[in-house]
Amino acid sequence: NLGYAGRKGEEEKFLESLKLSLEYCQATGARLLHIMSGFKQDNVSEAEVKETMLKNLKLAIPLLEEKGVTGLLEPINKNSIPNYNMDNYELALQIIKELNHPNLRLQLDIFHLQQIQGNLTKSIEHLLPFAEHIQIAQVPERGEPDSKGEIDYTYVFDVLRKLEYKGWIGLEYKPSDGTMEGLKWIEQYGFNL
Repeated sequence: NLGYAGRKGEEEKFLESLKLSLEYCQATGARLLHIMSGFKQDNVSEAEVKETMLKNLKLAIPLLEEKGVTGLLEPINKNSIPNYNMDNYELALQIIKELNHPNLRLQLDIFHLQQIQGNLTKSIEHLLPFAEHIQIAQVPERGEPDSKGEIDYTYVFDVLRKLEYKGWIGLEYKPSDGTMEGLKWIEQYGFNL
């Protein structure tokens, strides 16, 4: 179901899932939690999804705050997961701005950003002030950043440096030749593990 945060009538499932997820966060020391909005429901508009998410997240924020965890909203492109509620950045930003709480931020996945709206430089500049975590993968095959594809990650990393991003960058890609081979690009871009 890919979460419950935006699913009308499933508010109890959302809270149960959140509480269990926060237990895992406590056990592992995780401080960031992707809060998933679930699949779209028949006859439920985006406005109703937003309203449901606002209600659920208002209840979630005190729980996140108590555990020292930041909840992350991540828009996911329609090619990777069709019919997912959180499929655009405008919805995520509206919710984050309206709730205006440090324990609710954006998870900025460059793979999804390219497919949802492109215009990476301006999009990153606009979205980065609301982001707590970045993820990367090449488009369209979800490979390593140095693999062939639509995104010039040398340029993207330069943009992130220029904007002084200091957070983590998650590697959410499918290595073409195994995990260790799939990490060789890191030194080429001036990073280390």
